[in-house]
Order: sequence, then C-alpha cells, then structure tokens
Amino acid sequence: MKTLLLYSNYTNQMSYYDDWVDAFEEYPEFDVTSVNLFENSTPDIQKEIIKLVEEVDLIVLHHSMNGDTLKYLTPLVSALKNRRGKLISFVGNEVNLPIIGMAPKIKMLKDLNVDFIATQLLLEAGEWLYNECSESRVISLPHGLNPNKYKNTTSVEERKIDIGTRSARYGVYVGDNDRNSIIQYFHKTPLDLKLDLGLNEDEQKRFDRSGWANFLNSCKSTLSTEAGSFYLETDDKTVMEIHKYLKNKSTKFVLPNETFFRKSYRFIVPSFIRKIVISLLKDRIIEVDSVDQTTNFQEIYDKFFANAKKAPVYTKAISSRHFDAIGTHTLHVMYPGRYNDILKPHEHYFELQKDHSNIDDLLSLLKDPKKIQAITSATYDYILQNHSHKHRLDTLLSYI
Repeated sequence: MKTLLLYSNYTNQMSYYDDWVDAFEEYPEFDVTSVNLFENSTPDIQKEIIKLVEEVDLIVLHHSMNGDTLKYLTPLVSALKNRRGKLISFVGNEVNLPIIGMAPKIKMLKDLNVDFIATQLLLEAGEWLYNECSESRVISLPHGLNPNKYKNTTSVEERKIDIGTRSARYGVYVGDNDRNSIIQYFHKTPLDLKLDLGLNEDEQKRFDRSGWANFLNSCKSTLSTEAGSFYLETDDKTVMEIHKYLKNKSTKFVLPNETFFRKSYRFIVPSFIRKIVISLLKDRIIEVDSVDQTTNFQEIYDKFFANAKKAPVYTKAISSRHFDAIGTHTLHVMYPGRYNDILKPHEHYFELQKDHSNIDDLLSLLKDPKKIQAITSATYDYILQNHSHKHRLDTLLSYI
C-alpha cells in the first residue's frame, strides 16, 4: 500500500514521535514515503507533497502534525481535501491547553473530512470527543512498545537508582495534579531511597530517545500516572477562562501564542537568543505556555474545576512512557487508573494509593530484586505479545 507519512520532527525529546515514524517505515504492508515538514516546508516540497497526495493509497498525519501546532498542516489542507486515497490522522495532546486546545484540532479534522481518527483514548472517549466529525471513523490506537529501542540492558541488582523519572510538570489548566503530586510526595518524604526525579535545575533537561532508555535502565522503578484529564472539553471553554484569569493576574507581559507578533519574534530571533532575552527580562515578560507554572493548583481547581462537570466518559489514557519503562524492565509505581484497560495493578505495576497508605509495601518490594524482575519480565512478555507498535498497525490495517 503506497503510503505518505507526514510528520514534523521539531523535537527529539518526545521519543514516541520517533517510534511511530519507525513503526510505519518498518511495517512491511506499507510502502512508506516519509516527509519531515519541520525540515522541508519550502514551496517546492509542498508541491511534491501535493503530487504524492494524488498518487498514494494512504496518507498518515502523525501526532506531531497537530499536537502542539497546526502550522505545518494548514498549507496542505486544500491538497488533502482533494486526495485520492484514505486519510488517517493521529491526534497529539488530547487535552485542553492554552497553546492549542481541542477545538481547533477537531475543526481541522472535520474540515479535512478524514477517514479515520486515531485516538490515544479509549474508544468510547474518542467517539465522544470527535462526535462532531460525523464522516470520520474513530479508532483507538494508543501508544505501544518499540522493542528495538527500549531494551533491558542492566540487571535489577546493578541499577543504582531506586526511583527515577523525568516528566514535564502538568499545568493547572487541565484540572489534574496527579503527575505533580506523585513526584512531589517522593521528593518531600524521607524514605531512605536513592531518587532521581529531575527536579534540580541541572537535571531538568529531558532526554532524547537513547538517553531516556539508558536512564530507565539505571532505575529499579519509575513514577508515572495516566495522561490527560477528566475535565476534557470539546470547546476549550475552561482553559480559555483560566488563561484570561492568569493573564490578567500576571504582573508580567504575557507573550501571546500564534499571533503575528509572536510568530515574527520566533521566526526572526534564534531560540538561544530568545532564552537569553527572557532570562534578562524574566521579571517583565513570560511565555504564554509558562504563565501557569508558578500558580497554585488548588487555587485554580477551586475556582474553575471544583463545581465543573467531568466529561461523560473516561478521558484519561495510557502514555508512551508506560511502554518505554516496560521495554527496559523498569517497575512502574503508579496511582490507580484504567491505563486503557491494558495494565493491571499488582500484576503489571505497583499500585500506589493516592493517600500513600501502602508505601511500606513499595519499600519492601524495592528491596526484593527477584520479585521486581518477575513482575517486569512477565509484563514485558505480555506487552511484546500484544501491544507493540506492530500490533497497533495490524489493527489499523484491519480497518483500512
């Protein structure tokens, strides 16, 4: 099947971007032409893409085509609407954010009249979220294991870190603080453990794919939670209200997102110079996606979420980091959740209660390398047999 994969490799610190590209390029049933629009956005390249759109059987829009921005996708809308083959769009960041919310993504999917929407969420959640896209079929294709990149290279006994993680802090916009809470608990509670939680300034830089795999292989266990929020909305109403509230409250000038001024500023000024400028003027200006970082979560939750209705379906999901840890045989320590009904507590991960009442059980487990090895090995075998990226593409092919 002649396939065109469109993606935008604007970062090397979200390994699942690379994993999905690898998965499509390695899948034997797809004859893939991959185009990285981050490096190839000239008019000549766009003409070549338009030509390919007219020739291929399948067009795949990678998560990066809508996860953080639509700017790489917008110039191709007309061509994609006049396609010959089928169009499938994955969706990145299925959560309401101030940089780009769900409403513009849903509108784009509807305007393109995509044939298939690949959601990371459970199917019922995806069908609810994209209900407006009545001509599209929603399929649940969460992340999977990339066994070629995430391998067990270090025995449990040789791993020096008891609990380690790297994770971007969840902003107050999503109405969910689990990710921040579980990390802060281990940061603040004396438990006589060797921790590497990435909270110090010199540790905050996230890893590329190989660095992340190496780091996980140095950890007996890692902290994680489900991705997303129970307060998911199709119209981004709450996130816009919160953003307006924080913007008015801020004493700094907030650089707005995707305006002509900010686009020009980002295009003309190299990133390292922008960082220097923001550092020098940190008391006067702030990026839009950082305006909530020093805001108290409870303040925003009480004001905007305490009396709000949750989504009518379960709108949290498993994430790529779960499969990465499983690939390296690193034990997951996680709060209760569904995890797309793939991972089961006590069988595939240690379920830490949100009140941390069973912390002693975890401490005991971390001192038992044989038990850790038994859990992680069994979990790896289960995922390898059922939830690799190849299994995801097998599912996609069955729909096509």
